[in-house]
Amino acid sequence: MKKKIIKLKKSEIRKISNEIGSDVILGIKPSFAILLSNGDIKKYKNKIKFHILVAKPNFGCSTKYIYSKVNSFSKPQFNPLKQKLFEAKYLKNLDNDLEKVALNKYPELKIIKSYLSGLPNSLFARMSGSGSSIVAYFHSKKACKKACSQYKRKFNSHWCIESKTI
Repeated sequence: MKKKIIKLKKSEIRKISNEIGSDVILGIKPSFAILLSNGDIKKYKNKIKFHILVAKPNFGCSTKYIYSKVNSFSKPQFNPLKQKLFEAKYLKNLDNDLEKVALNKYPELKIIKSYLSGLPNSLFARMSGSGSSIVAYFHSKKACKKACSQYKRKFNSHWCIESKTI
């Protein structure tokens, strides 16, 4: 699309990406942005980059079960939308409503999260969605790389990969 090999209108791109998944549009033209609940995209100028370690144990979580056990969901905490919501200090204090249920159902996830949170230079760790992967955030690539090798030694039957936010 960038090279104009495929010529689509913005509305066509939005329609196709929504059929795949509501957040796909964020990957079409990567920028520092969040997807609002009404489908709008809020863009930011200043980028705060994180190096991340995604760790996945050798089992999966039942999304259906986890959602069924959540009694109530918290309200979105992104109002008003400010730059601070991308800072580690702010993100560290956010919660995933599904995490408590998943960590109780799958105790090994709790062990993984605790391990990743306790690694040197780890800013914080969160469960992704309804599980079963845990994501640890770092400011430097070097710290993330070291954490990855430590994780692989400790949990050698699990999958993990280094990445970065875009």
